[in-house]
Amino acid sequence: MIKKLKKILKRRGLGKKVKRFKPAMIAAGVLAFVVAGTTIVSLFIRGYRPDIKKGGLFPTGLLAAISLPKGALVYVDDKLVTATDDTITLSPGEYQLKLIKDGYLPWEKKALVKKEVVFQTDAHLFRSAPDLTTLTNTGAINPALSPDGAKIAYAVASSSAEIKNGLWVSRIDQGGLNLFRSNTHQLVAPVSFLDWSKAVLIWSPDSAEVLAIFGPLESPSSVYRLPADRLTPADQLRNEVLQLSFTLSGWQTQKQEQLTRDLEKLPKELAQIASESAQLVTFSPHQKKIFYLASREASLPEKLLPHPPARSTEIEERNIKSGGIYVYDLEQDTNFFIIGAEKIGLDPEKITNQENLLESYLAQTQTSLYWLSTNNHLVFLEDNQAKVVEADATNKQTVFAGPFENGYVFPSPDGNKLIILTSLHPSLPANLYGVTIR
Repeated sequence: MIKKLKKILKRRGLGKKVKRFKPAMIAAGVLAFVVAGTTIVSLFIRGYRPDIKKGGLFPTGLLAAISLPKGALVYVDDKLVTATDDTITLSPGEYQLKLIKDGYLPWEKKALVKKEVVFQTDAHLFRSAPDLTTLTNTGAINPALSPDGAKIAYAVASSSAEIKNGLWVSRIDQGGLNLFRSNTHQLVAPVSFLDWSKAVLIWSPDSAEVLAIFGPLESPSSVYRLPADRLTPADQLRNEVLQLSFTLSGWQTQKQEQLTRDLEKLPKELAQIASESAQLVTFSPHQKKIFYLASREASLPEKLLPHPPARSTEIEERNIKSGGIYVYDLEQDTNFFIIGAEKIGLDPEKITNQENLLESYLAQTQTSLYWLSTNNHLVFLEDNQAKVVEADATNKQTVFAGPFENGYVFPSPDGNKLIILTSLHPSLPANLYGVTIR
């Protein structure tokens, strides 16, 4: 057949032309193959799969099952399909996902899979049996977490070596808490005329200073302002009770100026609500979400920001009510109700207390509600249990059950541990402990 075709072309004088155009024909064929291959790969990446029965390609969605740690079993509608980290194709529709790994609490979420869209789990699994590590052994009284989350101030009053009594500051390392003791220094040594264990401790907004306040909050008897990075000798202590209102007013101004700068990152309508109808506005570590306590009713308009293709399908609450804690997502334009303030010991009236600036400042700075470094979890104490919940109000889980002393629960900067105050023996003072939850 080929020989006959060559003879025909030769008779008609086309053989040389074909030979001359052969490289161009090959190049065109290669180009066509590359284009076709690229198109097929592109369609495959977007989720298209061949349909043998009907012929052609049909669109699917992609489920990127990702967890930390890896190796969790992935169930889709109660059927085991794979393990993390992996990507699978699913027909468009709604599915119930569950991730299970030995030694960790299960993770569940509803997923709405859309054609040509990737639904990503990004599941952070928490330990079902957390480790407990001793951080202090001399007792820790009235601990207070600094605004930057990197330091804890506390009093010691029961040490066998009296010189160790007084006020202390311990720095929490990003990499963990194993260097906790070496990062501890004394703020002030014991003095005969003050019992530091009776002091209420308050941090400045820049985490550079600590106020030690004695007496009732309505009318303190003495106030000492201490730099947080060094020891203040006893002969340099000065009672600044008369300057307390001035100091707190200045710190409030610093906090408000920082909040004003942060609110510029929000849509105009949300920024207005946050400044007029919300309290405790706190950005997540990566500035992508905020939690806030609603101080009065308000309504968030729809579509404050363009919606991404993969957006949470959980039920939102855009009509906010006073006393509720909400999370707004700056990437997805979603707003979720998390929990009522009263359930975690927050008193909105104290936060807005205009008559007692000290009580108001304390209520704002010692909130018992914190972001984890995951950027997607809040941690708080409820019913004497340390709990975490995702920013869309799903996967609310108990990661550690008390006892807790005075409700103190702080997250470590790396998000892998909680720092709690508790006593493991009735005759011993309460100490700080690290609870490994991830």
